[in-house]
Parts: sequence; structure tokens; C-alpha cells
Amino acid sequence: MAELQGLVERLEQAVSRLELLSEVSHRPPENCGELNGVNGGVAPSVEAFDKLMNNMVAEFLKKSKILAGDVETHAEMVHSAFQAQRAFLLMASQYQQPQEGHQKKKKRS
Repeated sequence: MAELQGLVERLEQAVSRLELLSEVSHRPPENCGELNGVNGGVAPSVEAFDKLMNNMVAEFLKKSKILAGDVETHAEMVHSAFQAQRAFLLMASQYQQPQEGHQKKKKRS
């Protein structure tokens, strides 16, 4: 029982960190100008991921809450994983792809 309580506490901490990260990643950038040739908004990959989250994943979460118990607990973990994936996609979309010549130099090293 103590192990389960420890796992629940760790999960709650992880969810709290992910929620905080999600809040930070959903804020509009402050005076950052053009990023990867795009001014404002999010990358198409992040938009597509948001559609998935707002449709199918949201429906899954809603139905899981109705079922409650372990199903709801599992759904919360899945939701946390999706939030982490979105944060990763958002971060990755904000960096430029390395130039072709730079990649070849690293492979030779």
C-alpha cells in the first residue's frame, strides 16, 4: 500500500510539473520576432497535435472519468504523456534545422 501511495505522489508531482510546463508553453512569445521563418502562432505539427488532443484524447479522457478507478488513473497518465509530447513538439518547432554542411561535418568527426 505504501508503494502505491508513493507512486501516486510521484504521479501528482509529475502532473504538476507538466501542467506548469504546459502553461508556460501555451503563453504567446514575448517580442521574439520571427522564428524559423514564421511570425507568431505555432508550427503546423503542433496545431495538428492540438487537434488530436482536443478531439480524440479529450473524448478518451472524458469517458475514462466516467469509468473511474484504474481506468481514470491510467487516462491521467496518458494525458500527462501527451502534454509532455506537446511541450517537446513545441520546443523542437522553435529551433532551426541544422544546415546540410554542418551535419556532414559532425558525421565525419
